[in-house]
Amino acid sequence: MKREDVKDYKKNIPDNNAGKNDVAEGDIRHSSGKKYKRPVRRKKQNIKSPLIIGLIFSALVLLVIVCSFGIDKVMNGNADSASADVVKKETDNASGDSQHESETSEEISKEDETKDETTIEETTQVQSTTAVNTSDDKDEYPGVKKVYLTFDDGPSSITSDILDVLDCYGVKATFFTVCNTSESAIQNMQRIVNSGHTIAIHSVSHKYSTVYASLDSFKKDVLDMQQFIYENTGYKTFFYRFPGGSSNTIAQCDIGECIQFLDEAGFEYFDWNVESGDATGNMIPKDTIVNNVLSSLGDRDEYMVLMHDAEPKKTTLEALPEIIEGIQSRGYQILPVTENTKPVHHRRKNN
Repeated sequence: MKREDVKDYKKNIPDNNAGKNDVAEGDIRHSSGKKYKRPVRRKKQNIKSPLIIGLIFSALVLLVIVCSFGIDKVMNGNADSASADVVKKETDNASGDSQHESETSEEISKEDETKDETTIEETTQVQSTTAVNTSDDKDEYPGVKKVYLTFDDGPSSITSDILDVLDCYGVKATFFTVCNTSESAIQNMQRIVNSGHTIAIHSVSHKYSTVYASLDSFKKDVLDMQQFIYENTGYKTFFYRFPGGSSNTIAQCDIGECIQFLDEAGFEYFDWNVESGDATGNMIPKDTIVNNVLSSLGDRDEYMVLMHDAEPKKTTLEALPEIIEGIQSRGYQILPVTENTKPVHHRRKNN
């Protein structure tokens, strides 16, 4: 190779110290005309970039996960809070309803207590008007001649008619009742009380064999009838009349013991001193009944007339207007039995 050729070749050889990244691509033509391929030096790959990108991506994924978890937690928290609020509201409402119901129950209880107290007061008033008069010296309406019209064995279908007659004359009477559970009979009992008449005890069954079988059976008959009257009228009476009178000879038990029981229990019993005669039959002539009553009135200031308002006693109903007019024409006042009425007894107590 010639010297000039060597120089040219050296010129075209890249300097390795000029920088590893300064070699340009392209062909090198030698002065001899030969073509050489210039060596291409590839840049080193930067291995840091993918790592950074991966770290950034991982950080983003982690951030998304954290955010998602936080959002779920917040949402769940809100939901729990909302649920808690709902539960609390329902609990409060339930407590409020319970409290309201409790208050309502207390109000109802108070109303019931008030009602019970009112009933007790009414019963006490009735008891005060039916209390036993144990003083023989005490007289109702002193100086006034009095007649007490009393009716036994009702109420019945004619009781309402008898009440109509009494109302027509403006007089009050006393009804010694038996246990009749029919609707009309109970209505008549209520009318007796509401109209200002006196309701009293006669018997539940009026069967002598049952009433007077023993002292216990007598007590039961009296108390059961008292309760029956109270349940159907609201009034508790302590007036009593023995079936057959206190002088009856049919009783198997000791009438003296029965009278003692009545005294100890706060009852007063009433017999009669005038008989209308309607107890001897169901269709006693009206005139006979009128005459029996009016002819018995004499010099006494007080008479207790025995009549009956059982259903068959229709002639008693027919006789009643004339009896009332005859009594009033003789200067007597017709009155109902009260606590101040001096009782008529066929036999003395404890005898």
